[in-house]
Amino acid sequence: MKKSVWMCLSLCVLAGQAAALDLHGLRPDEIALWAAPVENKGELLAHRADAPVNPASTMKLVTSWAALEILRPTYRWTTRLVSDAPVVDGALKGDLYWIGAGDPRFSEADLSQLLRDLRLRGVRRIEGRLMLDKSVFGQLSNADGFEEDEGKTFTVGPDSHLTGLKVAWLRFFNDENGARVVLDPPLPGISVNSALRPSGNESCKDVRQWASIRQEGDKVSISGVLPRACDGARAYLNVLDHNSFANQSFSAWWQEQGGAGPQGFGVGTAPAGARELASHQSEPMTAALADMNKYSNNTMARTLFLTIGHEAGGDNPVADAGKAVRQLLASRQIDASALVLENGSGLSRRERVTARMLGEVLRDAARGPYGGELIASLPIASEDGTLKKRFAVWGPRIRMKTGTLKNVKALAGYWQAADGRRLALVAIVNSPRALEMGAALDAVVGDAIRQFDSSAQ
Repeated sequence: MKKSVWMCLSLCVLAGQAAALDLHGLRPDEIALWAAPVENKGELLAHRADAPVNPASTMKLVTSWAALEILRPTYRWTTRLVSDAPVVDGALKGDLYWIGAGDPRFSEADLSQLLRDLRLRGVRRIEGRLMLDKSVFGQLSNADGFEEDEGKTFTVGPDSHLTGLKVAWLRFFNDENGARVVLDPPLPGISVNSALRPSGNESCKDVRQWASIRQEGDKVSISGVLPRACDGARAYLNVLDHNSFANQSFSAWWQEQGGAGPQGFGVGTAPAGARELASHQSEPMTAALADMNKYSNNTMARTLFLTIGHEAGGDNPVADAGKAVRQLLASRQIDASALVLENGSGLSRRERVTARMLGEVLRDAARGPYGGELIASLPIASEDGTLKKRFAVWGPRIRMKTGTLKNVKALAGYWQAADGRRLALVAIVNSPRALEMGAALDAVVGDAIRQFDSSAQ
C-alpha cells in the first residue's frame, strides 16, 4: 500500500473516531484527549488517548504526584554550613563547607539568614576557603534541544546550591537623585555600567521598553531613558554559572553581615567529622509545588525530580527518579509503556506520555490522601498563575496545569461541578500549528466540561 494511501486511511479512521467531537479547527491527528470522572469508573471521552505525545509542562503533574507519594507533603530540604576547623577569637581557622540540599526555593533571603546565624555563633572572619559540597546530586538531568533559548530563566538548570533560581535583579530608581540602577544582590564579579537618563511621566508597564540592557559575560551595560513611573521597577538577569553565582552571593551577603573572608572558594566534600555551624530548613514541599505548578517553573521541577532520585538512595538520581516513578505507576496499575522521562519537568523534546496515562495519574492523585495538596498547587482559572487570563467563563472550578513548547500546547487537571462531582481531563496538542491553536484547545476543554455536566441531568 502506498504511503499516501495509508496516511489517508489513517486520518479517515481518526476522523471517524472524532466524529462526535467538535475539534474547533484542530485536525483529528493533532490532539490527544482523555476525560473521566474522578469518583466513578469508566471514561467520558477518549480520542487518541494511547498515542505517545510530548506533554510539555503537564509532565510536572507526574513529578508532583510522585513527589507527594514518595517524599510526602511535609518533606523539607536542609541546607548546612559545617567545618572541622576551630573558631578562635571570631575567626574560623579553616575551610567552611556549604552543604547544598537541592532546595528549589532557597532564596537570597534564606542565604542571608543562614549567614546571620553563622555570625550569631561568633564567626566574624573565615580564614579558609568556602567549599561547595555538591554530593547530594551526583548527576544532573538534561534538557537538550533548547540552545536557541540559552540564558532564559526557564532553562536554568537544577543544582545542589541553587540560590534565588540563579537570577540577579536590576533594580531601577528615578527620584530626586536621578535615574540609576543597582544589582541585587550586589555580586562582586558583575560590573554594571549605567548611562540611564531621567524622563518624564510616561507609563512603565515594562522597564525594558525604556532601558536597553546588554550583557556580555560579567559586564552589564544599561542605556536609555527611565520615566518616573519606572521608579522601583525590576528586570532579571541570568548571570554566571551555578558555582560562581553561589560563591558570589555568599560573599555579597557575608560582607553585608560585616563578615570577612573567605580566602577563595572551591568544590569538595565536607570532612566526616565536620560539625554544624548553621543550617536552614525549607518550608514543606507543598510550597515548592505551588510555585512550580502555578507558574510552570522548570528549574524547580527538575530539582524536585532529582530529589526523588536522591531519596531513592542510588548513585544516579536521574535514573533512580525514573525508576521510582515507574514503580509507583506499576503499583497503581497504570500503563507506563509509552512513558519517556528526561528530567520530569516537560522542558524536553524527548519526554512522552499518553493522555490516558496522565489522566489516570490525575484520577489516582485525586482519590488518594494527597489529592488536596496536588489540586491546591494548580493554577486557578481566571485567578492566578498561568491560567489567570484563561477560562473566565468557567471560573475557579477549573484547576489545570498548562503546557507550552514549540509544537506543543497542553492542559491537564480538574473541573469540579456545582454538585461536587469532579472530572479529570487531559488535552494535548502536538502540531506545528500548536501555538496558534490555544483558543481551539480551550474550546475542546469547554465542550468536555459541558458534556460532563449534562451527564448528571
